Amino acid sequence: MPGELEAKRQKTETVVVVLEHSDLVAGKDLTAEIGKAYGPGGLGILYVRGVPGMAEARMALLPLSRKLALLPDEVLNKYECEKAFYCVGWSRGKEKFRGKPDVAKGSFYANPLYDDPSGGDPEVLEKYPVARPNIWPEEVPELQEALQRMGHMVYDVAKPIVKQIDKLVAEARPGHATTLYDRTFVESKFTVSRLLHYYGMTERDEFGEWCGWHNDNSTITGLVPALWLEEGTGKQTTPRVGAGLFVEGRSGETIHVVSPPDCLGFQIGEAAQILSGGVVHATPHMVKGYMSKEGEPKISRETYACFIQPQWDGELRPPPGIAFESIFEGREESKLIPPLSSRLKEVPVKFGDILQESAAVYYQHNNP
Repeated sequence: MPGELEAKRQKTETVVVVLEHSDLVAGKDLTAEIGKAYGPGGLGILYVRGVPGMAEARMALLPLSRKLALLPDEVLNKYECEKAFYCVGWSRGKEKFRGKPDVAKGSFYANPLYDDPSGGDPEVLEKYPVARPNIWPEEVPELQEALQRMGHMVYDVAKPIVKQIDKLVAEARPGHATTLYDRTFVESKFTVSRLLHYYGMTERDEFGEWCGWHNDNSTITGLVPALWLEEGTGKQTTPRVGAGLFVEGRSGETIHVVSPPDCLGFQIGEAAQILSGGVVHATPHMVKGYMSKEGEPKISRETYACFIQPQWDGELRPPPGIAFESIFEGREESKLIPPLSSRLKEVPVKFGDILQESAAVYYQHNNP
């Protein structure tokens, strides 16, 4: 049966929707629960419990994030891809936050489903360089299999969720069929995963937050529960109070969402918001860092996000007969991020174009 997970909120409490994987696989109608999670009044995130093999896949993958991130810089530099704006392979300190290189986290990007999603098409790579082939590090040979296994798992669990989102949208937007599913799974090879090592910090460091406020551009983003480690030894430790994933509630409040280790999380993204005509809304979220006190071991956070999204040239538009303005209605746009209405000027728009436009706007927003 679907359940509810307590989430920690400033001053008050809220709940996060939890679905059973067996119910999703059986095709049980869960549109009411999904609407509660992803609609204008929800948090934009839900969890799925009981995914076979998830715990083993998580422990096979997440420790490799630390192993990779602690390699010497001269090794990691081999796996950077400037042509892809550092969104393929390794990336650390290439983004800027408040005018300084963002070194609070290290990221390894790869497509878990297709090693070369563009098939080497030079026109695609010229216009959408983020579609370049994967780069796998020789020094961590087990990473490829572990990342692909987890990516396939997250992708497969997301399928029945998105099918039910289509049903939810069709109830509110007559004429909508299976557009979210078709754009995201049938027509797209552009799935991007991000293995993240959030570096341990002390009170002397000036890293800032581990990750600033943003919306995902995807249709849906799968999240693997974070693994907390003593950075120096790799020894597993407990999650730190007050650190980790925070989302902005639909009334503007900041909510700390603590993922249970036996669940996969799924956040809704802006592509879904556009394709649904505002029936579902993307979630502003951030990752708050933990600062160790003097003499304490530094604590790192390892996690994995899988951005499941339309093809780079996939067209985004609301359902037939639905006004452009409906995309933004239902809740007040967040003041923590550049609002979608400032980045989406017209429809249809190609997903790769709004992706690149958003990256440029966020850069300006984070570096005034």
